[in-house]
Amino acid sequence: MEPFTFTCPCCGEEITGLPDVGYDAPAYYPGAPEEAETQQATLTSDLCTIAGEDFFIRALCLVPIQGSDQEFGWGVWVSLSKENFQRYSESYGDPDQSKIGPMFGWFSNRLPGYPDTLSLQTTVVPQDNNQRPLVYINEVHQDHPLFAEQREGMPQDKLAKLYAEHLCHRSGSA
Repeated sequence: MEPFTFTCPCCGEEITGLPDVGYDAPAYYPGAPEEAETQQATLTSDLCTIAGEDFFIRALCLVPIQGSDQEFGWGVWVSLSKENFQRYSESYGDPDQSKIGPMFGWFSNRLPGYPDTLSLQTTVVPQDNNQRPLVYINEVHQDHPLFAEQREGMPQDKLAKLYAEHLCHRSGSA
């Protein structure tokens, strides 16, 4: 597999490889440490709870790149029911985690370059060998561009534009 390359529209540099875009916390996580303490929020690199009522796991939302055999990955958070969060947490670290099966979840981050993604209905699929679960936008959102791109791929020029606007060292966002 050849490395994926594209030209950044912001700086004109040729970029080799796909960038990583991930979120450190769900959109609902309090921003300041004192707020987190007040709301009894806990956050690790893979799990988050808020006030014992909201439960989140970190997942990977893969989007194929059109004209390529590669996929772009968004490192996102999804909320689960308390029961599914407990099942997932109890199997955390199990190399055969896929045995717990798919779970319903709610997308818990806003992605740039899309109409609002917060609270899209998803299917969360645990993976084996301690890999983060995969998340797929549910068919109820078939008119949402992220749903379509997970099935048909993201145009390469859109990936380049996302990179230029949010990751390029010259854009002011990076």
